[in-house]
Amino acid sequence: MENTSEKVDFQIVLESEEVDKSSVYWQRQCQMLYDTIRKNLSEGSVSPSSHKGGEGEKAGIIISFDVLTLTGITLNSFYILIKLINIWERNRKRSNLKYKFRNGSEVICTNLDVDDIPEIYKRLKQEDNNQE
Repeated sequence: MENTSEKVDFQIVLESEEVDKSSVYWQRQCQMLYDTIRKNLSEGSVSPSSHKGGEGEKAGIIISFDVLTLTGITLNSFYILIKLINIWERNRKRSNLKYKFRNGSEVICTNLDVDDIPEIYKRLKQEDNNQE
């Protein structure tokens, strides 16, 4: 098995073919995944994205759960993450998941098989190292 002390940082972008990403319904669905990851991730951290509210909006800062930032993720944590995402996706058949790297490139990774995890993690690590 690979060295699990190496860590990567990346974002997950959650999309749906059925609903708008800013809809209350979709944000609640994404928040459920965020809460599950936060509670079960043994190493590393997860946080939702945030941005300033537009002019005339009551909220100064808007939290969006459709883009999650993960930092300090080890291979072991990545296995846990993929298992949690796969469970979440089973109930959301029309969802898409992308891994977004710091350079802006994205990889669509929906319904990953456990056998794919080492290869995807290796790619995340390579992309993360290229950005340093």
